[in-house]
Amino acid sequence: MKIYLTGASGTGKSSLIRELKKRGIKAIDMDIGLCHWESRVTGDRAAWKPGQSEEWYLEHGWMCNIPELKALLGGDEDLVVAGLSSNQEEYVPLFDKVLVLHARPETVLARLTSRTDNDYGKHPLEQQRLLNWHKSFEQEMIEKGALPLDAEQSIEAMADEVLRHMT
Repeated sequence: MKIYLTGASGTGKSSLIRELKKRGIKAIDMDIGLCHWESRVTGDRAAWKPGQSEEWYLEHGWMCNIPELKALLGGDEDLVVAGLSSNQEEYVPLFDKVLVLHARPETVLARLTSRTDNDYGKHPLEQQRLLNWHKSFEQEMIEKGALPLDAEQSIEAMADEVLRHMT
């Protein structure tokens, strides 16, 4: 079973991957090594910094290396991959199930401001951008067949739910 976990920044994807790994599940956080910022026009890699303008985000995308992802998905073992990228429409069909993590805006903001392993979403401009976008993203994913996963519950409960989907 190949499961893709997606959701806005701050919904708990990285924390959930760490919990699944603790339980012995093969799990990958796409933000670590599989994705990078790049120009939508030239394809050149780009350097991101907190507080980028809306224009910058229109010109750049957080892109997944799809050939590398396909190689990781090529085995027979169960695998859970978590992430969100500008080109996810190209690889979502590679998964058996897609789960979209959803949380209240205040939960997302609290997680963004308190996390210590990622600066994305800490700047007020990024927070506003994420809040304006995340509910429509969740709804769009559900309309495309993703199954909702309540990210308000504990990480342990979320991991239990992912494991139920693996059977």
